Amino acid sequence: MTDENLSIVDNTADPAPLGFMGLGLAATMLGLMGLGFFADATMVVSMSIFLGGFAQVFAGIQGWKKGDVFGATAFSAFGLFWFSLAFILMSAGLAGGVLGAASAASVGFYLLIWGIVSLVLLLVTFKIGVKAIIVVFFTLTLTFFLNAAVNFGIGVGSLAGFVTLLLGLSAMYTSLALVTNSVFGKTVAPL
Repeated sequence: MTDENLSIVDNTADPAPLGFMGLGLAATMLGLMGLGFFADATMVVSMSIFLGGFAQVFAGIQGWKKGDVFGATAFSAFGLFWFSLAFILMSAGLAGGVLGAASAASVGFYLLIWGIVSLVLLLVTFKIGVKAIIVVFFTLTLTFFLNAAVNFGIGVGSLAGFVTLLLGLSAMYTSLALVTNSVFGKTVAPL
């Protein structure tokens, strides 16, 4: 009998660019709505489900398969957040829903809890050490806390919309930088 070693090589792509792009596109639309560029939530609901939701959950599952605990947890959890946000918006009738709207206080606490989760993950990003990812999680954390404040009646709506837009743009930059650097095989876009 001989002992044989079998080596399996993972040739799957890095799922992080997809996850960051899903976050970026959905957050950008939400930020634009928060800044008053449009009032209806139809596009936000669509982006929440298909990009914020599906793209991030898929990236999270792929991260799990690669053994990336942070990516698997962050992308899956926040992907599920986007699904729940879409349901809340549809229930409120902002996208033609028929269910009653959630109270502002309940949405405020919902966002506050997500802000705490995001804050803990932000602290973890300092160990990862990639500045672009730190910026994404910093703006994500601010987005949750500011939007919670809005729902608690604190008049920071424009600031919340602006920070949400910054979140979207920073997440899209991170995604595109990861793709660009991967394709060129070197750092072209700093992270």
